[in-house]
Amino acid sequence: MRTLTPTQKLNNAIELLEQKQKEEFLEVKNQLDSLFESIKPVNLLNKTLKDFNTPETKTNLINSVTSVASGYISRKFLIGDTTNIFKKIAGYTLQYAVTKFISKKIN
Repeated sequence: MRTLTPTQKLNNAIELLEQKQKEEFLEVKNQLDSLFESIKPVNLLNKTLKDFNTPETKTNLINSVTSVASGYISRKFLIGDTTNIFKKIAGYTLQYAVTKFISKKIN
């Protein structure tokens, strides 16, 4: 076995560092590709829909739609379409009150 000269040791060290640099570059490149894939609009939408698809969220959405629809229907049924500003204000107040009332009763 022969001993390595300082130049050979330096060349070996350089080769090792270059190999390490290539490996780290590939790792960073893969991470960047993964990042770009995750921020594509389609993937963001899919993730949002998966997060949204829970029983608690569905229940909250149904409760909200029910209370808002009830308020709207009560306003249309009791006040109807009118050009009178006071009736419009009373209708919107009624709608708000019914929506709040039903929302509290559901929860």
